Amino acid sequence: MQTRNLTLDPRYFQVLFQAIFLFYGIFYLNWSADYLHYTISIAGCLFFNYCFESIKQKQFLSLRGKLGWNLWGFSVLISAMSLCLLLKTNYWYISLLAAFLTVASKYVFRMNRKHIFNPSAFGIVAAIYFTNAAWLSPGQWGSNAVIFFFVVTLGTIVVTRVQKLDVSLAFVLTFAGLLFWRQVYVLGWPMDHFIHSISTGSLLLFTFFMISDPKTSPNHPVARIIWAVLIAVVSFYLAVFKWKYNTPVWVLIVAAPLVPLLDKIFRAQLFEWKASVLKLPFIAQLQRFFLKPAVKRITISIVVIAFITPVALAFCGFYVSKADGTLKNKTSQVIMVRDGNRNVITMYNDFQGDFKDFAMVVPVPVVLQKKDIKVVEQQIFATLNEYSKPRLVEYYDQNPCQRNFEKDSRAMAPQANLQEVTVVGYGTQRKESRVKIEAKYLVGEYDILILSAKESSGLRDWLNENGYKIPNGADEVLEPYIKSNLKFFVVKVNEKEKKKLPGNFLRPIQISFNSPKFMLPIRLGMANADGDQDLLIYAFTKKGRIECTNYRSISLPTGNKIPLFVKNNFAGFYSNLFHHQWNKEGKSVAMLEYAWDVSPKNYVKCDPCVATAPSTQDLVQAGVWWINRNWNDYSDIDDEEDYDYSDNVYFTRLHVRYNRKSFPQDLMFQATPNKENYQARYVVTHPAQGDFSCDAGKAYLNELKKRRQGEMQNLASLTGKTYEDWDVVLNEEKNIPVEDSYRVAAGEAKKDNERKNPFWLFSLGVVGLAAAVGLNYKRKA
Repeated sequence: MQTRNLTLDPRYFQVLFQAIFLFYGIFYLNWSADYLHYTISIAGCLFFNYCFESIKQKQFLSLRGKLGWNLWGFSVLISAMSLCLLLKTNYWYISLLAAFLTVASKYVFRMNRKHIFNPSAFGIVAAIYFTNAAWLSPGQWGSNAVIFFFVVTLGTIVVTRVQKLDVSLAFVLTFAGLLFWRQVYVLGWPMDHFIHSISTGSLLLFTFFMISDPKTSPNHPVARIIWAVLIAVVSFYLAVFKWKYNTPVWVLIVAAPLVPLLDKIFRAQLFEWKASVLKLPFIAQLQRFFLKPAVKRITISIVVIAFITPVALAFCGFYVSKADGTLKNKTSQVIMVRDGNRNVITMYNDFQGDFKDFAMVVPVPVVLQKKDIKVVEQQIFATLNEYSKPRLVEYYDQNPCQRNFEKDSRAMAPQANLQEVTVVGYGTQRKESRVKIEAKYLVGEYDILILSAKESSGLRDWLNENGYKIPNGADEVLEPYIKSNLKFFVVKVNEKEKKKLPGNFLRPIQISFNSPKFMLPIRLGMANADGDQDLLIYAFTKKGRIECTNYRSISLPTGNKIPLFVKNNFAGFYSNLFHHQWNKEGKSVAMLEYAWDVSPKNYVKCDPCVATAPSTQDLVQAGVWWINRNWNDYSDIDDEEDYDYSDNVYFTRLHVRYNRKSFPQDLMFQATPNKENYQARYVVTHPAQGDFSCDAGKAYLNELKKRRQGEMQNLASLTGKTYEDWDVVLNEEKNIPVEDSYRVAAGEAKKDNERKNPFWLFSLGVVGLAAAVGLNYKRKA
């Protein structure tokens, strides 16, 4: 009997695993799949590579033979898949340009029979740098043990097949080692903070599928290790000390010209692709081994451990108080305005109690001047919340039995009062010997101290000695902030100034500063939080949406048709929807609720609108400084700060629910050129009224029954709740037959789901059986 061997090009593994990752992102992580981008990237790369290679060979190439697919198709397909996995853009022509630049770099920039730049990295960097209409989303993969285990395992197979494991290990061990030194040893962050940093999918994909490219890395093992360590060190420095994102990809391009020099110093044989031989009996033996009971138990244990993911999170800071220290920060709202390195942050207080017991500690990257701190009116938060909150849309069916009478109207249901949320500061400070008072200000009704400290115990002692109680657990995060050289200001209410103001509330505090750090230090907020906290972020930029770089940013389901009875309790519906989606997505996520161009020149700022859009005056009060230029006054022409005035304003609303167990790091953000409009909206439809005895009326009732079944399925999918969980009160059902009611539709929807489940189980069983048979397949001599 002759054993059947499979001779495969190792690039098969790379393409296969990249495809798996793409499907994982689309179907498991629920990416907003951009199939046009994927199609153009793959087709464009193949087409351009075929053209370039045909010109090089001076003939049209075929799919087979020496000048066939293996010559012009394989390698560029790997590059095309990298574009699909990493590059983001809203424009098809940017996808095409990136594909062209990816392929062109292979043929234009060459030396010693090798292309200098990693093709996909060059295409990505060039598209981002020259167009300002593309970006990378480092947070799109999330960070958990499942993807860590998955990528490392498959990635190791890939780099082992192409004999480049040394460069991957050199890079990841150096980068991870430096992060551990900085985050754990120097700053004192707990281990889950470090684990979150190194288990991001973006870092691991770069390690095993980009830097390991044998055609663009040095030929000699020693040279590869030196090169990988250099890239890791520079990437670490830029990421940690300069707050740059996606640094490995950029550094890979900058370091690429060093490869010819290293090849000249360390001489070695040029890499050539060689086929890998797979012996099927070996695979069958592996299968028999893994089917042994003891091995199966061990394997299951490993998988279970892999799914136990460390996670954690919190908001900007905490309240400190006199007396018993029982203040709690449960919910928060914050306005963030960002352009370049300039930041404006507005924090909303909903403190209730005796104002003399109120204080708030906020860490900031620089010593704030008095002109950098001011108070604004509370109304700005109400304006932004009412305008951007999730909305309900109503439609009315027409009775088909009535003549050309149509009432096709849209009405906005009374909007749910989404829970008002509060903002609490960022940090804390210390004692006279170890705490320095940098400045004192009186701003509005607040006394403000700007503090710097050298250790967390000093800050804690300073606050305690001045009559403030520090929440338990604050020390854990105070120390890293202090070692990061953050400053702190303590905000207290000046009772004398407060009595001059009407109302029994505190106005929001707004601070502005220049820093490359675009973040919210939420970890301190967990020090006095009780359970899960909700944070609403209203962000304004010039260029487009903001997104998290260290957590997944996902869009909530929108445009779904839901049952009419939800109108009576839309607040309850949305509360259930958010909680269900939050659990479903793994909790470590930022939920997008609204994103739109709110520039004064854009007259369509929502569809539908549930409240008045923020005016220019509102935007200015929120901190959007670049829109407030007085073009008749040029007295500031010689100012050191150039604010680059513009009328472009893009508004993003993110909703984050966090706790210590789900967010081990502060929230990090980036502004992207993504200007795609989005709003969380849900649709209810009122049934037609009157007599349905005509044929068209009977057809309408049949269609109504099917539609309501779909609405009930949507309700269960969105909220995890069924018909029985809702208090259904409808006054518009008197003309609707019982068989077309929501109660009957709910029963039919449940039966449909029960019928579908066995089908999927059967399909999985067939696939598994086919795979088992295939693995045991042998061919006789």
